[in-house]
Amino acid sequence: MGDKGYIGTAMLTPIRKPKHRDLLDWEKDFNYHHNKKRAIVEHAIANLTTWHILHTDHRRPIDTFATTISAVLGLQFYR
Repeated sequence: MGDKGYIGTAMLTPIRKPKHRDLLDWEKDFNYHHNKKRAIVEHAIANLTTWHILHTDHRRPIDTFATTISAVLGLQFYR
């Protein structure tokens, strides 16, 4: 899912307002729900970028990275 800057690519994007008319009600509704879902993802990414553990070297064996990040995510959502 992308914003209006990605129109024309293979991403799902909001509907841009045509010059000759306003957006229809279903188009406005689609844009609202699209942007609502994108905001959740954007906030999650912003939250992840504040984690100090992601700014440092991964100090565990690389084959345990998936388990480690899953544990960190579980603890974060538990909090």
